[in-house]
Amino acid sequence: MSFEIVDSHHHFWLLSPSNPVQYNWLRPTSEGGAPSHPAGDIEQLKKSYVLDDYLRDVNSSTFQLVKSVHVQAEAHDALEEVKYLEQVANGNSGGFPHGIVAHANLASPDLPKLIETYVRDYPRVKGVRQLLNWSTENVLLCMTDRGDYLTDKTWLEGFQLLTSNSLSFDMHVYPSQMVDAAKVARQHPNATIILDHCGLPVFGLTDFNGWKEAMAHMAEQSNVICKLSGLGMFNREASKELYSPYIVECLRLFTPKRCIFGSNFPVDKLNVSYDKLVNIYRDAAENDAGLSKDELNLVFKENAIKTYRL
Repeated sequence: MSFEIVDSHHHFWLLSPSNPVQYNWLRPTSEGGAPSHPAGDIEQLKKSYVLDDYLRDVNSSTFQLVKSVHVQAEAHDALEEVKYLEQVANGNSGGFPHGIVAHANLASPDLPKLIETYVRDYPRVKGVRQLLNWSTENVLLCMTDRGDYLTDKTWLEGFQLLTSNSLSFDMHVYPSQMVDAAKVARQHPNATIILDHCGLPVFGLTDFNGWKEAMAHMAEQSNVICKLSGLGMFNREASKELYSPYIVECLRLFTPKRCIFGSNFPVDKLNVSYDKLVNIYRDAAENDAGLSKDELNLVFKENAIKTYRL
């Protein structure tokens, strides 16, 4: 029997004037679209990537995709994106995506109404993500409008509202923000927090120790799950030699009980095929980190099902 996986992190986008879901960052640069992307050629991302494309990429003889989680892709209208994804899931026999991590600004006065709508009308919405990346060193690395959300009273009240509604939060931060992020986790012990993309090691192996120290703050919080994903965001070459130190360290810090696999497709597709990506992560986890078959099953399947209540 082939190796079963759950992909806890992928994106779809249908770039069509007839689609009510619009993505400003995926527009042509002349129309205000993003001029660059850390993972590589932004122009290669500025084309539709829908379920059929994803399933073609996922097709493999070495593993079987059994469930997936779609993570918000910065659509202009978060609710319209969720509606579209629900239609996609209802329209295919496999039920992909089985879970949705929707967008919400936790400091917005409209948050209570949005959360109520998600919980009441869209059962596949399992959590929320708001990009919080902020850098004082390089403005091009900033993915949000301000850098103080993690300590802002209104934002923290919004975070508590998520927890009260049994929604998880995908934490998308840089290592320099992890002291504050860990404090949020510590002060909300009932929250489920998923740390995206191995903690975004933006400065790569040149500051591996700094990344590792920051990750230790997050790992100390028992309600934080580490998502083994997105290593192509700042590493254009995809190889086990490059990825393995991060994967092994995440598994050491968080243990196999608190790590989940995600492809970050189609973004990571800029640098690697889906089949090669899965095999890099599995090879590193099995042979470099020494995981057993049961532990591999946790990381690549069962933990995601539990975390996102699939």
